[in-house]
Amino acid sequence: MDFLYSFSEFDNSIFHDIYTLFCGIQECSPLYSYGPAVRDSYIFHICTEGKGTFFSGEESFPIEAGQGFLIQPGKISFYQADREDPWTYVWISIDGPRLPEFLELIGIQQDLPIFSCPDTKKAKSYILDILDHNKISYHNEVYIQGVLLQFLSLLIKKTTLPLRKNETMADMYVNQAISYIHKNYQNPVSVQEIADYLSLNRSYLTELFVKTVHFSPQQFLMKYRITKATELLLNTDLPIQHIACSCGYSGNYAFTKAFKKITGLSPTLYRKEKKGEKGGLSRQDPHKDEKLYFTELR
Repeated sequence: MDFLYSFSEFDNSIFHDIYTLFCGIQECSPLYSYGPAVRDSYIFHICTEGKGTFFSGEESFPIEAGQGFLIQPGKISFYQADREDPWTYVWISIDGPRLPEFLELIGIQQDLPIFSCPDTKKAKSYILDILDHNKISYHNEVYIQGVLLQFLSLLIKKTTLPLRKNETMADMYVNQAISYIHKNYQNPVSVQEIADYLSLNRSYLTELFVKTVHFSPQQFLMKYRITKATELLLNTDLPIQHIACSCGYSGNYAFTKAFKKITGLSPTLYRKEKKGEKGGLSRQDPHKDEKLYFTELR
């Protein structure tokens, strides 16, 4: 007889982009099966022990501990436990318009609905944690959302980021580095920190930057900081010291030195020369004549 550890459904009123519908844990008897059936939501199954087989359409996929399969809405599916070593699995149903983005990050494709889980014990603990917060409340709803994102992060952990169309590995690394700079330029970020974030050698990262952007990472970081500084100089009345701090510089001397290297002027003189004739603040692009490599990233 099949033993069902636990199963719960959840109401969601706060989150709309991605959210949990229901989840559970099941230990199966030999040859236990479900389906063929068509479900109306995405349901992730992760095998924590034993093995079985998942059938999706006309394809079959042997599944063992550390692997998982995704039931897709509107598609006929059937799964069965092994005769000799029947599986135990956890499952969670997830919905929302942002879910396809997470499926891409995990590496799941419509014709290949299987994936790996690097830590089945942790995956099981997440499901148990969600089940322990199944009473309806805003607190539990927010808590479950946090656990759901940890669960998805676990599945994404070992996945190589997919390349966009016409994008090379070098492009991907440089774009990710630029994204890191965009988000952290106000902090005392270093090139070594960026390289560590990407799990790359610093020299290799520099080589990629020079080939792709024609600047070193350090030069790009400085140019980006000065770009932000000129915007603050022209569009605010903040003191120079505050602008320096807002752009990642610990003091006026280092800021002024970097600013003059890029613009040829001190911050104070730049502000005076670029302001409008009546002393008003100019909202025009202060770098319209510069050809800097700044890219929009997803």
